[in-house]
Amino acid sequence: MTPAKQLPDIPEVITDQKAFCTNCNCHHSIPRAPAAHAAMKLMARMDKELKTSYLYGEALGKMFGILLCRSRTGKLVTLKAFSGQYNGNWELKGWVPPLFNVSAFQQLSFPMEKKIKSLGKMAASLPPDSEKYKALLKQRKLLSQQLMRDIHALYTLHNFRGEQRSLTRFFPKGRGIPTGTGDCCAPKLLNHAAIHNLHPLALVEFYWGMANKSATKHEGHLYQACEEKCGPLLGYLLCGSKELSAP
Repeated sequence: MTPAKQLPDIPEVITDQKAFCTNCNCHHSIPRAPAAHAAMKLMARMDKELKTSYLYGEALGKMFGILLCRSRTGKLVTLKAFSGQYNGNWELKGWVPPLFNVSAFQQLSFPMEKKIKSLGKMAASLPPDSEKYKALLKQRKLLSQQLMRDIHALYTLHNFRGEQRSLTRFFPKGRGIPTGTGDCCAPKLLNHAAIHNLHPLALVEFYWGMANKSATKHEGHLYQACEEKCGPLLGYLLCGSKELSAP
């Protein structure tokens, strides 16, 4: 267990999270400020929620998110998420799941990753200037690219209009999908809320653990969703959220 920490003060001004929606050609937004206190409460009990020592080692820290929602019966619901995997786990009890079926992901990736690693080991035993070496590396690259395409095809995003769309549709052909797209907190939270008919009220993300290598994220600080990976997705995920009627 890590020692008790002095958490940063909540900023006086917290701007809304905004994103452009290609579904209806307009911007959608969701407040961030109302979720800040819930985020601070989660920070205060992080050691009880998770084994946080993982966040202070080689893996460094991680983004976490809180989404305040209201159910159709009027009940206030608080959802929480971590970005990517947590200590090798895609799913943990009490945290929203990823945008894909984990069992299908494992059945797809494990055999292919084993084959890709085998090709790498075979290539490592050969002279770097040999034709066989170059052929093995090319084969490994092609398999890796195909695996990523197959994995991205597993991701399905749901919005509040009852629509769903594959991750691959958010990026033009010929443009690579950034690694980790769809694995951040905001997409996980909004997707889960849409599937379970929860009206999103406020969304906020924070960083916890050792500062990242570029020192752009620090423990206990609030951050907007990333532009590169989340920007193309959030507008669609928020689509229809304003039209939901309050119970």
